[in-house]
Amino acid sequence: MPITPLHFGALAPVNHWFPGKVSLVSFTLANLAMDWNAIQYYLFGLEPPLELHSPFTHSLLAAVIFATILSVLPLKWIGKWVCGAFLGTVSHVVLDALVHSEMQPFYPIHWNPLYAGLMEPLTWILLPLMIWFIVQTVSSCSDWVRKRQEARQAPLES
Repeated sequence: MPITPLHFGALAPVNHWFPGKVSLVSFTLANLAMDWNAIQYYLFGLEPPLELHSPFTHSLLAAVIFATILSVLPLKWIGKWVCGAFLGTVSHVVLDALVHSEMQPFYPIHWNPLYAGLMEPLTWILLPLMIWFIVQTVSSCSDWVRKRQEARQAPLES
């Protein structure tokens, strides 16, 4: 699943049951960071990577490294940011491992015990979750805009 928005669907149930506990931005950046070699290939027309799911980007070890790097950025929201980064990278590796036999999620172990060949069923599960995630995101953004507008108007009414 290189650069697929279906990965973002994994956050929808977390947002529902634990609202405000995970950073949407760090989750999204973490998911995109995992596919950095594919992003370079598609966006910048670089030479195709030897492996779209190399162990250097698609292993639990890489997930922890990427999440740790992303976790040190904003100190203000560190708890939410760390949760988003780790959830984004680990869920990305697990979802890809279920559908790509060539992955090595437990690198340096050179096989994929998680592979189940579940591309179609997983897509049917993640598609409604992704739609739910989009609805949550739009709702959250509209709430944020409404609160900002109310905060700006409050001093004027005093």
